[in-house]
Amino acid sequence: MYEGDERADVVQDHALPLPSYLSYLLYQTEQHRRAMATDLLARHGLTFAKWVAMISLRRFGNLSMTRLAKLAATDRTTLTRSIDGLIADGLVERKASSADRRIVVICLTDTGRTLLEKIRAEIRPLNRDICANLTTEEQAAMTRYLQKMLSGLIVEPDWKQDVIAFSTPAPPETA
Repeated sequence: MYEGDERADVVQDHALPLPSYLSYLLYQTEQHRRAMATDLLARHGLTFAKWVAMISLRRFGNLSMTRLAKLAATDRTTLTRSIDGLIADGLVERKASSADRRIVVICLTDTGRTLLEKIRAEIRPLNRDICANLTTEEQAAMTRYLQKMLSGLIVEPDWKQDVIAFSTPAPPETA
């Protein structure tokens, strides 16, 4: 048996069922994408968790910690540390809700908005590089499929649509 044949047998014996393999590919893709983004964000003094909290605030406006944790897909402990750091850096602030003074909301500061605009200009080319091997149609299809998968994972209807519609929805499929 040749070395290549031996490897093929090993690969076949350890082949993952499609759902598991898809999870592995999603995980690997996200790890590489996150590493690229993390390097860029670190140059601006941000962690990935802090950046996600900030872009969630930019997208949805002032949010309670509970809602922000859901939209940023993070636990409250991690989010609290991130928000405390962002407050110390003057990028966000805590305020009483205008609707109910007993509720505290997190808000972007002008400094935070300015930083996000700077990062947005730098991250766009990175996002283009990540998707460079996909056509526009493939990117739109992938977005729809990921939104569909995510929709099946989120059980709370009160925030499912916000998470799914975080950015502009993908155009409908054409026949």
